[in-house]
Amino acid sequence: MKDYRIGLGFDVHRFSKKRRPLILGGAKISNSFGLEAVSDGDVLLHAISDALCGIASLGDIGDYFPPSKKYAGIDSKIIARFILAKVTKKFKITNIDVIIAAQIPKLAPHKRRILKSLQSLFKVRDINVKIKSKEGLDILGGRNAISCFAIALAKTC
Repeated sequence: MKDYRIGLGFDVHRFSKKRRPLILGGAKISNSFGLEAVSDGDVLLHAISDALCGIASLGDIGDYFPPSKKYAGIDSKIIARFILAKVTKKFKITNIDVIIAAQIPKLAPHKRRILKSLQSLFKVRDINVKIKSKEGLDILGGRNAISCFAIALAKTC
């Protein structure tokens, strides 16, 4: 009998005052501003990577990629692939479900591209992407940030 595990991840980054690309789920989003972070600021890949860490009791991505000059500007796909390799030694990921909470920019036109990028990166067909506005409320960074929640399910190999 297979053992199932659930992992939960969350991340939030504020918008950068510097002009940098906005990247979500490994997909570049047409936008004039990106997110502040040591890495490329991909909050979606960070949340999913932390959810995967939860499945295998691996702590969080900061344990492997602490905020330092060494990781300045690192592509979050590198982080995700590193965590994925650790997790898939013992587990098969069955599905991933995410919520992206952003007041701006409008992400609905990019949803399909984000989903395709995630499916390609994680080699999981059952990935669901939900996009929520913050209804103008000053929750989870308001108009100044994007936040993401992720949950993943896996079974032992």
